[in-house]
Amino acid sequence: MTPHPRAPARTIAPHRIVLSALALAILPFSAGCPVTSELPDDAPVREEVVRETRARYYLYVPSKYKPDRPWPFVVLCHGTNPYDTAWYEIKEWAAFAERHGIIVAAPELEGVRGDIPPPADVQLKYQRTDERTILGCVAAIRAAYQVAEERIFLTGWSAGGYAVLHTGLRHPEIFRALAVRQGNFDARYMTEATSRLDRWQPVYIYYGTMDFVKDQTRAAIEWLRDHGMHVDEMGIPGSHRRLPASMAWDYFSEVARNRPWIRLNAVAPDYRRPRAIRLTIKSIPAATDALWNFGDGTEERGTAVLHEYEKEGVFEVMAQVKLESGKWYKRPISVRVPRNGLALGAEEEPAVESRHE
Repeated sequence: MTPHPRAPARTIAPHRIVLSALALAILPFSAGCPVTSELPDDAPVREEVVRETRARYYLYVPSKYKPDRPWPFVVLCHGTNPYDTAWYEIKEWAAFAERHGIIVAAPELEGVRGDIPPPADVQLKYQRTDERTILGCVAAIRAAYQVAEERIFLTGWSAGGYAVLHTGLRHPEIFRALAVRQGNFDARYMTEATSRLDRWQPVYIYYGTMDFVKDQTRAAIEWLRDHGMHVDEMGIPGSHRRLPASMAWDYFSEVARNRPWIRLNAVAPDYRRPRAIRLTIKSIPAATDALWNFGDGTEERGTAVLHEYEKEGVFEVMAQVKLESGKWYKRPISVRVPRNGLALGAEEEPAVESRHE
């Protein structure tokens, strides 16, 4: 890893000069200038490359980091270049991260143009690339540092909202909560996220009450709620400007303190028993009991169980999980038992909270 001593030089393609000039004419009236903080002297900002996409990202690890405990991790999605960049995002967050003990990373993204957004098919292609970049960044940092898997968050400003909603909603198993500040939105860009929604993944959207993209931000809130998502929102006096990093972090901290985190895992433990599935629970607070319905007419009790299916297929498993708090929650997972005998845990399905008597 190499320290990054200064902001990187950026080149703007000629065909974007006119668009940039138009947007710059608007920004003085919207308070959208990139006001950021001074970088801390405690530790360097490092420049890395995502192996899968070759995209750059900037990483700040607090000077007090030690691998003796898991650390929270926030991924920052920048808005439209040149008004916002990955470098501006890391400058905005690094000093805050040093004070609060947070690992932060800001990848360079492609699908984050809010001034002249592209057609839907082009934007979706960019969002897929950004998804690979964000996930590659997360994987690299989890491999190199002690990251708390229940405290990985995704946030972004302005057109960075495209990346937050596409990647964050498609991967609730990674991102505990999402925060979008004054985000651009277009429902046409959401088609690949709808099949992966987890209705209990918290989403926070906050915006200036005089923001010139307020209508898009409101449309995002309505779209999410129409699709069964839980959205917390806040309107703040003012227009399109950088809002303090503390607003997103306070929300993430509240989620981590007060809302349960439950994940089900399904693996095939023994190739000699081709349809046997081991199901386990990871949760905070800890799980003390569980009742499993395996989707084939059978049930079993316990926080870790081994179940053998009689035939291949996709089975909807429902676990009723009791936490240390004494409350019970329902959480489903799809388990695929393929014809070749290797059982695989499918992507986790949306959770439904329920009190079990």
